Amino acid sequence: MDLGLTGKRIIVTGGSKGIGRGITEALLREGAIVAICARNGEELAVTAEELSALGTVHHRVTDMAVEGDPTALVDWAVSEMGGLDVLVSNVSAMAGTDWVASVNVDLVRTDELIRAALAHMDDHAGANIVCIGSRAASTAAPRIVAYAAVKAATVSMVKSLALEVARRGIRANVVSPGDVIFPGGTWDTVREQGGKLWDATVKQNPFRRLGTPEEIADVVAFLVSERASFVTGTNILVDGGATSGLQI
Repeated sequence: MDLGLTGKRIIVTGGSKGIGRGITEALLREGAIVAICARNGEELAVTAEELSALGTVHHRVTDMAVEGDPTALVDWAVSEMGGLDVLVSNVSAMAGTDWVASVNVDLVRTDELIRAALAHMDDHAGANIVCIGSRAASTAAPRIVAYAAVKAATVSMVKSLALEVARRGIRANVVSPGDVIFPGGTWDTVREQGGKLWDATVKQNPFRRLGTPEEIADVVAFLVSERASFVTGTNILVDGGATSGLQI
């Protein structure tokens, strides 16, 4: 299926590894122009070099915890790409029980990023925003209470945003991954350590495996395309059926 993303100008935050890298790769394969950011400059440069074989990718070191950095990222990306069609907000503090860090990065700075992006998006031109959430927003998560709470707030924030920008013809959605494994990630470390946590995690996933960045990326690529032109204000769980209960 041709998603019609050729030439689309897209920002992907946290694009140097894991889900962000997977999303960047999927978008480049669809012909998009992508600007990525991360805090680790060396890792970011390596990723940009590797992915440049697939298309045009720009990169900039950015700390999404710092006031002003999200706005500067958007201004730079617009200058490099000549405009902006799509924002994929993938950064999280991943702060577990740290409320201050979680609220700052996942909500306050993410709102700054979104507002900066909206200022550069054209009305009724297929522009849209996707925030990467988490299955943790829909379940009890006692060990990561702040993280789970801000991810739930992200869904609420984006649902309200979708109504706010609908008159401009702009869409806004959340994609919430379940347990995703990739080299160097949290679950990769847990797998290497083995033990009860890994066994329990695999068991609670109906397919008896964890997801991959590519499986999340394919959903995001579809969602940002015109093939999903009537989808807005929703939270799409990509968790292999691990979230139990009716989602309303």
